[in-house]
Amino acid sequence: MKKILVISITVCMILSVISGCNQDQSNEVLQGQDNEVNNENTNNQDDVENGQDDKNQFNILADEVIINEDSVTFIDGMDKEVTIQKNPQKVVCLYNSYLDLWYGAGGQVIGRIESRTKVPEKAMDTEIVGSMTSPNMEKIISMQPDLVIIRPGMRGQTEIIPILEQNKIPYLAIEYDNFDQYLYVTKIFTALNERDDLFVKNGLDISDKVQEIINKVPEDKQPTVLLMFTSTRNVSVKLENTFVGDMLYDLGAKNIAHDAQLTNEEMEIFSMEKVIERDPDFILVQTMGDVDEIKDKLIKDVESNPAWGALTAVKEGRYIFLPKDLYLYKPNARYYEAYLGLAKILYPDIFN
Repeated sequence: MKKILVISITVCMILSVISGCNQDQSNEVLQGQDNEVNNENTNNQDDVENGQDDKNQFNILADEVIINEDSVTFIDGMDKEVTIQKNPQKVVCLYNSYLDLWYGAGGQVIGRIESRTKVPEKAMDTEIVGSMTSPNMEKIISMQPDLVIIRPGMRGQTEIIPILEQNKIPYLAIEYDNFDQYLYVTKIFTALNERDDLFVKNGLDISDKVQEIINKVPEDKQPTVLLMFTSTRNVSVKLENTFVGDMLYDLGAKNIAHDAQLTNEEMEIFSMEKVIERDPDFILVQTMGDVDEIKDKLIKDVESNPAWGALTAVKEGRYIFLPKDLYLYKPNARYYEAYLGLAKILYPDIFN
């Protein structure tokens, strides 16, 4: 009995020593992991403090495009999940901004709408299939396309969807209003044409350059901006939900038209009283139509008000007409130029 007791005590002592060693080793491992985490956090914090945080705020939407072996799956402009077969050969494009994007993604078309603006050189002699608001469906169907690119919500385009579906013609409904969405559409188009190289060139490379601009924007400044949209018919203001308004937001500018108590429609009405009250640092003007006629209308309807000349932006030479090629039509592959142009206006000391 004593022998058994001695053996039992001995075994317990051995187990106790082993347990203690294991506990010490576990503590060492945990302590080592803690040190690694702390070191990593410290390094990350140092990177942020030293301005080395290279995280890109864009490309998030583009990452949601699913590229399959023979097709591409994505959420279209009507919030529906769709799958389109790769390498369509007979494409009809019914919106010219997308025509430019499609050719930039390595694609070609057999039909396009009439246009008063510049279209890609390779598409100049392409068959015309009506106008943006009145596409010729009889002609489109006779061409037997394997893909029709449309802009949903545009008058004359959403209405043709039932006809396309009835004739079993695949269609790509796309909508984009900012740089994020441009990258998304570019990813879809390049994936359909199996041109990943063009997504790098016209998407990722531009995104990196735009992010570099945004990273240089001073955090302690928030210039106020009035973004006007003018034609020979009327004068209105634009908000952050437009592609120019979104770029200004990315660059740290504050849109003076924004008012949480008003609807978008109410905010878009040009109000001289509100402009005078909020006295913006910059007045930027988008123009549609003949610029000389537009300036005549502004002189008559806006600048004739004595208070206009007393505005800070007017007195200090920051009442600026934006070039159409970058700020009326979507800049697409020239987004970097568009961001840089606005950055030079808002922060001349940094970007000039």
